[in-house]
Amino acid sequence: MKKLEHLSVLKISGDDAKEFLQGQMTQSADELNDDQIHLTSFCNAQGRVIATTLIQFWNEAYYLILGSDLLDDLTTCLSRYILRSKVILTKNEINIFGVFKKDTSKIVDSDSDSLKSLSNDPERFILLSNEYQGEDTIDMNNWILEDIKNGIPLINKINSLEYIPQMLNLDHLEGISFTKGCYTGQEVVARVQHRGKIKQRMYQLEIQTDDFVSPQVEVRNIDKKVGSVVISSLKDSFCYGLAVINISDVDKNLSINGCKVNLNKLV
Repeated sequence: MKKLEHLSVLKISGDDAKEFLQGQMTQSADELNDDQIHLTSFCNAQGRVIATTLIQFWNEAYYLILGSDLLDDLTTCLSRYILRSKVILTKNEINIFGVFKKDTSKIVDSDSDSLKSLSNDPERFILLSNEYQGEDTIDMNNWILEDIKNGIPLINKINSLEYIPQMLNLDHLEGISFTKGCYTGQEVVARVQHRGKIKQRMYQLEIQTDDFVSPQVEVRNIDKKVGSVVISSLKDSFCYGLAVINISDVDKNLSINGCKVNLNKLV
C-alpha cells in the first residue's frame, strides 16, 4: 500500500468557509461543487504564491491537498484572515492515495472515502481514506513524474513566495479566476494578466543525470541564471522536472549543474 506521503490535507469547514476561501485563493469556490479535484494557489499581498494546492468539496467541507512541508505555513497564514468568520481550519490526518483511472473499479465505494479525478489529469484520481488497504496505488516518485508530465506545479517550502501564479502557468491550468472578485494578491495577479507582460513561464525539462536536482537549483545559459527548478524526479538515469524560465532565453543553450537541458513547452 503506497501513500502519497509528500502531501498533507488541510480541511476548511464552517458556515463561512466558502466566502472565506473566495477571499483567499486564486480559484473560484463556485467551480468546486463537482466530482473533480481542482488546482488553486494562495498568495501574499504582493501576489507571490505561498502554496499551490489541489482542492475539493466533500462532506460539507473543503479539503486542500498540498506539500506537507507547507501545511503549517499555510495554516498560519490563513488563520490571520479568519477574524470573526465561522471558519475552522483542521490539519486532517486522513491518508492520501494516488490511483490511475484503470484501477478505480477495484476500490469499494464508501461514505467515509473520497475518490475524485484531477481536473488537469482525468486519468489520475486521489483517494482520501482512513481504511483503504489495497495495493493498486501510485507511489510518490511516479505520482510526481505524472505531475511533471501534466505540468501540475505542487510546490514545496523552498519554492514558497518565489513565483506569481502566471509563472507557474496557473492561468492556463484553470487555477485562477479573473472574474470572481477580490482575494489576497488579486491586484498584482490581475495587473500582470491585463498588461500581458509575463516574462517567465514554466516549462517541462529533462536532463541526463543520476543526480537528483533539487527545487530552486538554477537553470543557466553559460554564466547567467535564466530560471529555476520547481519540482523534479529521477527515473532511468534521467531527471525530469518543471522549471520557471525567462521566455526570452528558452531557445538558448541551457544547462543545470553542467548538464544539457532539453525543454518542452507547456503553454
